[in-house]
Amino acid sequence: MRRPLVAFGAGAAVLMAVLMAAPLVTHAGAGFDQAAWDGLLKRYVDTDGRVAYSDLAARDQKTLDAYLTRVASAEVGDVVTKDAQAFWINAYNAGIVSAVLQGYTAENILRRRSIFRSFTFVVAGTSRTLDAIEHEILRPRFKDPRTHFALVCASSSCPKLRREAYTGANLDTALDEEARRFVNDPTRNAIDTRSPKLALSAIFEWFAADFVADAGSVRAFVARHLRDEAGRTVVRDPETPITYLDYDWTLNAQPGKRP
Repeated sequence: MRRPLVAFGAGAAVLMAVLMAAPLVTHAGAGFDQAAWDGLLKRYVDTDGRVAYSDLAARDQKTLDAYLTRVASAEVGDVVTKDAQAFWINAYNAGIVSAVLQGYTAENILRRRSIFRSFTFVVAGTSRTLDAIEHEILRPRFKDPRTHFALVCASSSCPKLRREAYTGANLDTALDEEARRFVNDPTRNAIDTRSPKLALSAIFEWFAADFVADAGSVRAFVARHLRDEAGRTVVRDPETPITYLDYDWTLNAQPGKRP
């Protein structure tokens, strides 16, 4: 946040020196080192976004725990910056990996309620649920529907877990890539570019209001990211009928690598 310049009096000069020396919460997350989380993603997530949970637990549980300890004590505040948005996305994804290693899954309705609404971990000094991070912080504060393709709910129909940490510097590029990857993934959406119909992930139904607020309609948001075989943007009729696919809540573990 820019501060108005004050150009009068010795007292103002002292005040300016104090303000310049103090940490600015508007830079929330900018100094938060994501190297540990980035390393875990590169070591234990494959190109299909699946996680080697058992390997991570056996070899790097302490690394994950140490990262989450730093997440717990981070000073983020309630500002809206790319660094802060990246911080909360990483915190959510690391938190759900930790939950899975503690025995939680989303594989049936009771377990889904437990992992998203009952499991808690400390983020930025407050004990939070995964639902609280998504629905009370990320969605209302940042109003960026691309976030839906960065948050990974540890299930097969979820977006693929990216093999690098989000940062303020890479956020826009990374979110565009993940939105495009999700929309064009035939295992997430059944879209034939030659057909007038759209069969979309249930994510587009659950969070339709977010996509409408951003692009005017679900169709328009999908069209923004849809590509044909040659990588060209596909223009769709604004009245294209939409159906929604069943969601596969099976754990997003690599074969033989469940915790």
